[in-house]
Amino acid sequence: MSKIQFMMKSFLTTILFVLFTFLGKSQSVETSPIKWLSIQEAEELCKTNPRKIIIDFYTDWCGWCKVMDKNTFSNPSIANYISQNYYAVKFNAETFDTITFKDKQYTNKGTGNRSPHDLAVELLNGKMSYPTMLFLDEKLNIISPIAGYMTPDKIEPILVFFGQDVYKQIPFEEFSSYFDKTFKDSIQRPELVKWYTFEEAVELNTKNPKKIVLHLYADYSILSKIMHKTSFNHPEIARYINENYYPVSFDVLSKDTVHFKNNLFINENKEHPFHQLAVSLLQGKMSFPQVVYLGSDNNLISVVPGYFPPEVLETVLHFFKDDAFKTTKFDDYRKTFQSNIPK
Repeated sequence: MSKIQFMMKSFLTTILFVLFTFLGKSQSVETSPIKWLSIQEAEELCKTNPRKIIIDFYTDWCGWCKVMDKNTFSNPSIANYISQNYYAVKFNAETFDTITFKDKQYTNKGTGNRSPHDLAVELLNGKMSYPTMLFLDEKLNIISPIAGYMTPDKIEPILVFFGQDVYKQIPFEEFSSYFDKTFKDSIQRPELVKWYTFEEAVELNTKNPKKIVLHLYADYSILSKIMHKTSFNHPEIARYINENYYPVSFDVLSKDTVHFKNNLFINENKEHPFHQLAVSLLQGKMSFPQVVYLGSDNNLISVVPGYFPPEVLETVLHFFKDDAFKTTKFDDYRKTFQSNIPK
């Protein structure tokens, strides 16, 4: 399977997550579309194909655990997102099975009713409430537990927050506000960035040279939408971009024909759904969002993958605009950067 074919498969699975609503008909846990694993199976799979793990801790007597199975984990869009981004583990917190995890053996030494398993106690740090979801990274390190019943609309931003590594950048409360502003806010806010087409930006560079910031987005990408509506549309970010760049927002599924540097780029829509310009700039690494920086001569400076909240995007924009990338590492630049975004 080629890299593009693999990305096509990933694209089709991800788009299902966007197309289904969270009010879809639920299924019983027996017919759940999630392939639930044991924790040993998930650990073994991580050795050859690392992926984050979500563990659903439940008990036989937990009523809300059953409701969550029926209404949340059986929701098609939630199940598809989990299956695409995680290894999903069902863990009976009161099992009497002997379990080996990370080369250590665990048992349930309790003698009475409702005695917790030693591994559950260790992973949940003794906070035994059900249901509880536990997120592990690709190296089996604990990221965070999330206790309590979650409806589909409540669990969605949590899954994205951990699954797409947003937790490494900002607190969940901040990301959740961006998520809600993007998908739940009924207020229609105007576009603050003056977006150009790619060809318009290239043409403007011949008359009044500036760098180009090119936001490559996919409409099926949740983080692309959040970044467009809350990062690029932040007043300070928009002001700085409009003054210092020619900004371009380019749909990687576009059917438009683009002329660039004596080449013609189209979307053949054969082996994959992506536009040739995006494939060329990203060298086939088709994950979104990504931001491409071009110099005033229209030559590539850098491709920066991933989601960035406003305060991080601001730093990156200054880093390339000021040509600091020529002499300074970004991490060093970031330490001394003075933000104009109010705290």
